[in-house]
Order: sequence, then structure tokens, then C-alpha cells
Amino acid sequence: MKYKYIFFDWGYTLINKFRNVDDEINIILEKYNLKWDDIFRKWKNYQILNSLGKITEKEIYKDLALILNISEEDLEKIDMLLLESHILDEETKNTIIKLYEKGYYLGIISNNSIRNVEYILEREGIKKYFKKIVILEVVKERKPNLKVYMKAFEDISKEEYGKIAFVSDELLEDLLGVKVLGVKTIWYEQEIDNKWKKKEEILMQPDYKIRSMKELLEIVE
Repeated sequence: MKYKYIFFDWGYTLINKFRNVDDEINIILEKYNLKWDDIFRKWKNYQILNSLGKITEKEIYKDLALILNISEEDLEKIDMLLLESHILDEETKNTIIKLYEKGYYLGIISNNSIRNVEYILEREGIKKYFKKIVILEVVKERKPNLKVYMKAFEDISKEEYGKIAFVSDELLEDLLGVKVLGVKTIWYEQEIDNKWKKKEEILMQPDYKIRSMKELLEIVE
């Protein structure tokens, strides 16, 4: 066993697919004469504050209701559509189960909110496979702050950091920050270019690259 501990980023890594719900959101926004593209940036900024524990989902609804003149009820409907759009594909789920069965210590380090991560883990029935789940809303820092990684690795001796692998689609935000600890970096390289995420410029080389989650099994053994 080359590595003993495997940590995963959340969005576009463990959850690497999303159902397009733009049309459904636009139907909700019709009566306000708005489109999802009109409010997306404000929404995203508030989600970042939420991930840092600076504001709750309910407070987001109240603030955006004032700013955008949209009812809190409709904002909550939009939020749930976005949450339900998260997809855990079968290949990723099967890879997680195989790694767990082989005895790997599995963890998650996410910039998302507690509610969102817990909801999807419970919905997909995979929470039991992870020994450590670190959500930035609790730490109140975002990757690549070292406090985040030290919290994630607090049960692992520093002498074993070389046996940790971190899988993420984010080269700079995630992998560069953890590389200084001697952790092996695995870049989940994907062709994604949408309003949530733009194609990343390659400014560093990870230890490994994968294009599908099943490739991870060959790397860590």
C-alpha cells in the first residue's frame, strides 16, 4: 500500500457532475423579470461567505431578498434546485467503496457548506466510508490556508504525511497549498468551463494526473 490516507475535494472531484437547472431557476425568476445570469454573481459571493461561516443559508435568503426584491421562499427553492443538481456518478461511488474495502483512511476537505455536504452524503449513502470530513464553514478558513489541512490531518502523525494523497480538480486553491506539507497531489483534470468554474491555468505540476476516478486505484496501491 503506497498511501494510507486519501483525501478528496468536494465540488468537481467527489461530486464531479451537475444537472443543469438553469431553465428551472429561470421559471422561478420570470415573475421578477430576471434571469439566473442576472443574479448569479451575487449568489456566488454569498455562498463564499457561507462557506467561511460568516452567514447562514437563512441569512443569505434575507439579504438577497432585500437586494434583489425576490421572496425568501423563491430563493430557497432556487437553493434546493442547485443542491439537488449535485450528481455522484457510479464510477466515483464504486471507487470510494473499493478504497474503503481495501482499508484506506478516507477523508473530505470541502469549501462547501455543512448542510450541502451532509445532505449529499446522506442522500447517496456514502458518509460511512469517510473517517474525516472537514468543512470550511467550521474551520472558518478556506483552502489553501494551512489551518484547513492541519485540521484535516490532525489524527495523522507528521511523519506519515508522505503517505497522504489529496485528490482535487483545483491546482492552485487546493493542491499547491497542501504540497508544502509533503502530501502527494493528484489532479483530477476535467474539461469544465461554466459559470461556476472556469478552466484553470496550469502553474504547477501535481504528482499525478487522472482523467477518471477509477485511475486512482492504480496510483495509490
